Amino acid sequence: MNMKDNIDKKHIGNRKIIIELRYDAIPSIIDKKGTIVEVIEKANIFNILQWEIGNEIIIRDNEIKDEATNVITVAFNRFSFISYNIDSIESFYAKFKKIYEAIISVIGNPNIRRIGCRIIGTYIVKSNNYSDIITHLQEAFPAKFFLAQYPVRDFMFRLEHDNGMYQLGPLNLEDDFYEREFRGSKTIKHVGFVIDTDNYLTNEVKSINDKELIKDIYILSLSVEKDLYTNLANL
Repeated sequence: MNMKDNIDKKHIGNRKIIIELRYDAIPSIIDKKGTIVEVIEKANIFNILQWEIGNEIIIRDNEIKDEATNVITVAFNRFSFISYNIDSIESFYAKFKKIYEAIISVIGNPNIRRIGCRIIGTYIVKSNNYSDIITHLQEAFPAKFFLAQYPVRDFMFRLEHDNGMYQLGPLNLEDDFYEREFRGSKTIKHVGFVIDTDNYLTNEVKSINDKELIKDIYILSLSVEKDLYTNLANL
């Protein structure tokens, strides 16, 4: 799969993508926090309206936490980029790449222990009726998974594989999922499906310092998301 082969935006209600790198702790970051903020500001990745320096650096594009659509976090042993504003999957990765290059220009090349990419979203499917989606799910799964005396009110399926996990489930308008994952005023509430895919690579077997591996994990996550949506779209 290449990055252009992804889900049409008209089928996505809400989506956030997270790339996180964990690395051997770098104590000198304590003296470089201000410089890290400055180089990220100069990189002009997005309009920075708020930054905080404490045990970790937090940089975001809105003073109100729940309204931020781009958030960078840098700590002694990890950094992450979260975006709720995905103009395109190419532009998201381009932003991440600028952030990565800005940070390593200050801290040097870290010894990466884990590369992770998580995609969490709500997706529009064929039916806009929650009861119909539940019925279609019951038809899709073996009958013995469901007991007639316990009517389905909510449902979440989780699967773990060698490189991560995914979970999915039906979504109603008043689902608690919105409060947990998408609190901002721009949240679109709809009936459909939740897809949450988390893929990673660790250095337990061999070094993962090659930066191209970050893109590989990103593309893997997009591929899992696309495959899951394709199989759910007609429910």
